[in-house]
Amino acid sequence: MSAAVAKSLFRHGYLCVRQGLGAAAQRYELSSVRGSLSAHCYSSSSTNEDRRRKQTSQTLEEVNRNSSISVSFTDIDTIDSPLTPHQWSTMKTTFRHPDSFERKAMERLHSNPNFSVPESLVKYIEGDGRKPRYGVLFAYLRICVKHGMYDEMFKVFAELRRTGKMLDPDLLSILIRGFCRTNRWKDSLEFLKVAKALGQVYNNHYNPIIIAALQHGEKQLGLSLYEEMVSAGLTPNDECCGAAIRTLTLPEDEGWVYNLFEKMRRKAEFPSLSLAGHIKEWFEGKKTEKWTGTFTSIHASGHCKTCGTRLEGIDLTDEEFQLLHASVLRRVIHGKDIFRSTTPEELRKFLNFMEDHHDYDIVLDGLNVAYSMGAKQKQYSRTLLKVVEHLVVQLRQRVLVLGRKHMKKNLSANGAWRRSDIAAIESLADFFLTDDVSRDDPYLLYATLSCGPQACFISRDFMRDHYALLDQSVQQLFLKWLRGHQIKILRLTHGAPIFSKVHTFDTVVQRTQNIWHFPCEDVVPRQGLEVPDKWLCIQRAN
Repeated sequence: MSAAVAKSLFRHGYLCVRQGLGAAAQRYELSSVRGSLSAHCYSSSSTNEDRRRKQTSQTLEEVNRNSSISVSFTDIDTIDSPLTPHQWSTMKTTFRHPDSFERKAMERLHSNPNFSVPESLVKYIEGDGRKPRYGVLFAYLRICVKHGMYDEMFKVFAELRRTGKMLDPDLLSILIRGFCRTNRWKDSLEFLKVAKALGQVYNNHYNPIIIAALQHGEKQLGLSLYEEMVSAGLTPNDECCGAAIRTLTLPEDEGWVYNLFEKMRRKAEFPSLSLAGHIKEWFEGKKTEKWTGTFTSIHASGHCKTCGTRLEGIDLTDEEFQLLHASVLRRVIHGKDIFRSTTPEELRKFLNFMEDHHDYDIVLDGLNVAYSMGAKQKQYSRTLLKVVEHLVVQLRQRVLVLGRKHMKKNLSANGAWRRSDIAAIESLADFFLTDDVSRDDPYLLYATLSCGPQACFISRDFMRDHYALLDQSVQQLFLKWLRGHQIKILRLTHGAPIFSKVHTFDTVVQRTQNIWHFPCEDVVPRQGLEVPDKWLCIQRAN
């Protein structure tokens, strides 16, 4: 093979040893784009030489054919074969910011299902006599872990350790996830120590190590890390909980598992269907008792369709309600953030108003209701009027409408905000209007709570900001109260509003002496009032 041919092969990524510009003293051959990498020492055998010449010719043809194909940067996440150094180089020269090209390309390649493509980018960089920068290595490491290319992952890790760039908590998380899928899983304990030293430890630093420890029979280590994780205020994911439940099958382990179920109840956590399946198997696998699990649903009345048990109600106790009321007043109404959304004068006026008006059945978020049918309707006041009329005339409810002052400005005879509609609403319900720059959610919550445990409110807002302001001990009470007292407008049918159902039973893990009920999360994590439709009913035989 001539030096020119060797140089051409190297330039196009098919020769992995470079001996300068002279003839290669030792030759290697790589298979074509569709084959796997293999290295062979040169043989003087004429048969081997003929075969080598034929393969080299085919390789050169493949190189020339591929090199002539132009690939766009926006297409690299969908191509299904590696690119040549020439293609990478051409793409880089046309990229808007060439200095960041390789990092951005590797980040984009995370969604490409073909590992050979990002691998070819690394070969291009190294073939150019350079070391991949940190950003490229970081993105490449993620790809290696995603595709299960653990030998390559170890090489990237060695390079990162050599350069001393091991102080990124996100990088440590990726390394932990990858190493825990190999026989070097215990190395992840060192990565966890570094994350602790950085003071930036997250769920994804613990979960894979706990799972790996339990899977490798290190039960005490796994449970110790689990308790350490919970003590740090972190939440084990469902896969981690499932690994613990599958491991703890001995009678002496039952207390630990039951404590896990109680924690789910206290935190109102919904196990996924996968975790619920492990819970079902755990109960049914008990040697000393006979349990049977069934996936089911709950009647609107709150009765289980399988066992007939009436689930716990949604109502708070008097003590819980008073605690929630006081907490909302202290943290949401009188909290330090309140004056970002109102003024002291307006707040004082509202509190005085509620002292004299606290007997409403329904509190409406006026703008939220008016816009509930979409902005295209352009009949905001008419929508609000239909809802108020239905509540007051048909359902005999006493209604308070909270809104903003612009609702009564620029009224017209036939516009989005009609003078006649507002007048009709004022004749049916009480109005309290805040400044246009104010947020009315805090007023909505406090007004409803001030009207007593029976009052409800209508709004589509998830109230996340106000949930975050409350003490942790009150947050679950707040969610429970929301599920039982917040109503949404689903649609208008023949001019009448159709409302969402108010839940009559609590959506938490529940138990009696012989029955457990687990709400199951069968979709992506839900928000606000959304609750699971599927439940796991576990019954013990008499």
